[in-house]
Formats: sequence, structure tokens, C-alpha cells
Amino acid sequence: MVQSFAVSIVALAALITGALVWPEFFDLSSLLLTLGGSLFVTWISYSNEQLRGLLLDIGALFTEAQSQVRAHADELARLSRLYRLEGVRGLENQERNLADPFLKRCVGMLVDLQKEETIHARLERELANLSERHDSSRQILLTLGKLLPAFGLIGTLIGMVLLLRNFTGQDGQGLTNALSLAVLTTLYGALLGNAVVAPMAARLHALAAEKEIKMSLTADWVLTIARGESSAALAGKAGGFFLSGDAHAQRGRGRLPLAFLQQR
Repeated sequence: MVQSFAVSIVALAALITGALVWPEFFDLSSLLLTLGGSLFVTWISYSNEQLRGLLLDIGALFTEAQSQVRAHADELARLSRLYRLEGVRGLENQERNLADPFLKRCVGMLVDLQKEETIHARLERELANLSERHDSSRQILLTLGKLLPAFGLIGTLIGMVLLLRNFTGQDGQGLTNALSLAVLTTLYGALLGNAVVAPMAARLHALAAEKEIKMSLTADWVLTIARGESSAALAGKAGGFFLSGDAHAQRGRGRLPLAFLQQR
């Protein structure tokens, strides 16, 4: 996952290195104005629940093990073959070894012999909540990415005002501080907005789309079993999970989880 954030890590490393090696590139007041102002406006613009969802999504980028759609489709096909041979007992033996939390919950519902209607309702609610949270998190990051350059420009205007006020005076230190504020706030805003927040938002969007595709395939799989389709029908779908995964991946993110539910 570190490779996914190479640009962000390099940008932060450059900022820290600049503060240590070139102290003239580090100004606490400029950083507080740019970053603090952007974070404050973001905080008052969204609810605490939405902000907590963003923190969870960012944390998941670093902590959750990610698998490709193809690998997930292969796993579903493997479980389908196991179910045909051993039934629910075979899935129950595999439940504790499943790495994907959503797949593990789905298998748990099958093991508990819940009805199709109950499983459908739970999946619909969970998929809708997840899609809404991902959209909210991405929107927050996009907002923050716009606010950082904006507050950098605000800092520049404030620095220019201070510079003009002290221009005719004898306070050389005041002129230096004003000029530093005017230049560094723009630098901080452009750097944080375009080299840190923007890549993070893009990566979050890509992983959210991939996660929703995998959940869509999983939900389709569990509903197929819950409906009690024949072994022959399940075997045919088991071979099609890989192709379904490729097709969904090519289509990208298009409300896939909700689309499959509406077709049931």
C-alpha cells in the first residue's frame, strides 16, 4: 500500500526535509493558516459521522489487505465448487479462514440458514451504506483539495497587505515575515492540495470502486445459493464469476451493487 501513496509520501518527506535542511522554507504561521484554515472549514462543512467515515476509509487504505477482482472471483468459484461437493458444511469449515470481511459475513448468513429475503435486505442495506460512505469520503477530500490552494491564496493576500503596510517603515523583520507569509502559504497550499490530498482522493476512489465490485459479485453469489439453485446452475455460474469480475472491472464504478439488487 505504501507504493500507492508514493507521491504523498515524497511530498511529506520533502516538506520535513525542507524544514530541517532549509529552515527558510518552513514557517509555522503560514502552515497553520493554510492547513489549519482548510481543516477548520472542512470540519464545519461536514457532519461528525461523515468525518469519522473518512478516517475509517483512510485507515483502511493502510491496514486492510487488498485483493484483485480476479482473485476474488476465483475465490468465489472455489467456494461454489466446495458447496456443490460438501454443501453448507463445507462453507462452514471455510468461514474462519476467509480474509474478506464481507464474504465472511455472507458465508455466515448461509451457514445460519437465513432466508433469501432476509439476506437480500441485509445486503441491500450494507451495500447502500458503503456506497454512500465512499461518496461522502471522496467528496470531503475533494473539498479539502480545493480549500488548500484557496487558503494559500488568502495567505498570500494577507502577506501582501502586511508587506505594503510595512513598506515605508524601518522594520526589516516585519517585511521579511510578511513576504514569507505571502510566498509560503501559496507553496503549502499547492503542495498539500495537489501532491497529498489529490492522490489520496484518487486512490480512495479506485479502491472504493474495486471494493464495491467485489461486494457486488459476493452478493450475487450468496443470493444464488440462498435461492437454492441446482448444482448444475451453480456450476455454470461458478465458471462465470471470473468473467463477471472482468466485465465489472472494465465498466468501472457505476452503482454496481445496487444495480444487481434491482435486477432480482
